[in-house]
Amino acid sequence: MITLTSPARSNPDHPSVKPAWRQRWRLWYKKAREPIEPAVLAEHMRASYVDYAFNSPVVIGISLYLYFTAETLPPGQLIHIWMIFWVAYLAARFTAGACYPQKTIPQPPAFSRWSGLLLAIQFTDSLLVSSLGLLIYPQLDVISRSAVLVPTLVLVSATALSLSGRWVGMMLYAPLIFFSFAWATWNLDQPFAHGLAIFILALFGLYIFYAVNQRKTVMKGFDLAQRNGELAQELQVKNAELQEVAKARSRLLATVSHDLRQPAHAIGLLSERALLDRSPSRLEQTLGDLNELSQSLSASLMTLMDLTRLDAGLVQVRVVPMSLNQVFLRLAAEFSSSARNKNLDLIVTTTELWVQSDPVLLHGLLANLVSNAIKYTHSGSVEVGAALRGDRVEVYVKDSGMGIHPDKLEVIFKEFVRLDFSDAGSEGLGLGLSIVKRYGILLEHPVSVTSEPDRGSCFTAVLPMAPAERRVIKLASNSTFAREDKRLEGVKVLVIDNVDLLLTSISRTLSGWGCVVSAARNLSEALVCAQGQRFDLVISDFHLGDREPDGLQLIAQLRALRPDGLAAVLMTGDVSAQLEEQAQQQSLRVLHKPVRPVVLQECLLALLSQSDEAPKSD
Repeated sequence: MITLTSPARSNPDHPSVKPAWRQRWRLWYKKAREPIEPAVLAEHMRASYVDYAFNSPVVIGISLYLYFTAETLPPGQLIHIWMIFWVAYLAARFTAGACYPQKTIPQPPAFSRWSGLLLAIQFTDSLLVSSLGLLIYPQLDVISRSAVLVPTLVLVSATALSLSGRWVGMMLYAPLIFFSFAWATWNLDQPFAHGLAIFILALFGLYIFYAVNQRKTVMKGFDLAQRNGELAQELQVKNAELQEVAKARSRLLATVSHDLRQPAHAIGLLSERALLDRSPSRLEQTLGDLNELSQSLSASLMTLMDLTRLDAGLVQVRVVPMSLNQVFLRLAAEFSSSARNKNLDLIVTTTELWVQSDPVLLHGLLANLVSNAIKYTHSGSVEVGAALRGDRVEVYVKDSGMGIHPDKLEVIFKEFVRLDFSDAGSEGLGLGLSIVKRYGILLEHPVSVTSEPDRGSCFTAVLPMAPAERRVIKLASNSTFAREDKRLEGVKVLVIDNVDLLLTSISRTLSGWGCVVSAARNLSEALVCAQGQRFDLVISDFHLGDREPDGLQLIAQLRALRPDGLAAVLMTGDVSAQLEEQAQQQSLRVLHKPVRPVVLQECLLALLSQSDEAPKSD
């Protein structure tokens, strides 16, 4: 039979072989040499000085009792001299324990002095007790030896708990005492001397064992206490953050309540005025004001919706090569009227630069910056441009407005923070820049700002340049108004909404574009409409009443009647992640209310274009 052996098993002297006791010793020695934590050392010092303050009088009493009640004392003056030094030392030890500041931790360099004094006390204690064991203890009679040995070993053994937190102090104190008494006992002319000496050494072994275990417990206790302290601090920080968020949300609700009521109030007044106006010119002016207020209200709601979508994690980044000029043209079309109403020059420079970005998110980022610039600029201009810096493109929005104080440059990007420009005379929720910052993080487009009070501000976003070979020109709509488009004429659209006013308004809008519109308020009416004709598109609200199927279920049932497919749009104010996921699984386009007519029109045209490109079934 062949037995395979490893070098470690066959050769005890192999360098990889180390007896278990040597491994334990090295581990213990390594741990013993680890620097002690200042907090642990401080607690150890406090416990030691407290012990000295209480046990010193007790030891003095025991020592004097044994001294004065002893029937015989060793010859000579040694015992008397030792007793004087011993009592004086205990008195000094008591004074040190009483003077140590127990409720506070001494600060450097006082901390070092108290630490050194503690080691000196422990070493002095060891020298005096060891001299008792070597010089006086052997000269006593048997009964007196027992009276000295037993209390001494009990008191010294009890220090295993208090001294275990600091190995240096324990090594200065205990070993010399145990070995002194063991040596003196071994040399006694008594039959039990050797056995008692071995017992003392065994007691020292137990002393070390208990000290090691106690040290582990102490260290775990301190680690746990430290961790609890850290957790308590973290909890305080989190509580402070939550309180700040709660206050900020309260401010947000107050701001939203005010800033949404303002245009809503004005819309109500102007709507009633429009019903009473008979002059075409005044009616046209009133309708223009109503449209501007409607855009302002929609912009505020869109800002809130963007923030909600960001918080819910619903914003998905789709980076593609894109022409920066297309984004600039759209910004010029959107904000030209706002700038003109404030007598500002909106300067949008043309550019041939292409960048890698998400068209929707980049537009949202820049639109917020331009809107903010116009809002806080009373005179002068707002400029939008781009510059090439190596392989990066810097897009900037510069204004000649009131500027921002240097200590507010970081605050402006925080959520729910709105700077108090008492003379700004501007509306808004104060969330635009926080959305800009978060869009910049999502897109990995760093956003920075430079500003001087009363001189204006310049916000800059850094974008990667798109590779030349991936540039594909796609024309984009640059109008803020829906336009006439022949492709929508004759398109059959089924509109479903349980609110009559909304159903009527969207039906009229679609009819104005030349669509053939059928309206339904629930599933049963939609099925009746579907039996009469074949629709090209379906536009449905999501929430259709508590007792009715929602928009997802309704569209699914309508599609079941059309094996060849049916293009559909889901319109909703719900921004939940679950709804987005379900809509994506059903290949539905989702439009979040409020929806501007131009956005709806572009969505319908895109769906029709996809339907034309899809292969037809035989």
